[in-house]
Amino acid sequence: KTIRFEPRLPEWKEEAIRELTVGVENKIVLHFGQVFWPNVEFIGVVSSSTYGCSYFLNLHKATGHPVLVYMPAGRLARDIEKMSDEAAAQFAFSQLKKILPNAAEPVSSLLAIT
Repeated sequence: KTIRFEPRLPEWKEEAIRELTVGVENKIVLHFGQVFWPNVEFIGVVSSSTYGCSYFLNLHKATGHPVLVYMPAGRLARDIEKMSDEAAAQFAFSQLKKILPNAAEPVSSLLAIT
């Protein structure tokens, strides 16, 4: 109730605002020796359920460095938070291997849990 609208919003809009939440989307940065993926902005992970859907952000396009950032969200992100850093990075790489079976192993990784 920090922001007040004048005139006051209808109750149904105020209720909708009260129910807004911020979701979880974590980042697992995978640094590779060289680029082996297509020159696209995103590489999506498709799954039979929303739980398994995620994507990789291609930082090579913006930085010139061979880096992909795995972006899991929701319950999947929360479950990955329970893993060790090494296990989380390995999980991210396993997701990439589903899309690009000949993917090279990353040379390093970094987790950004938010």
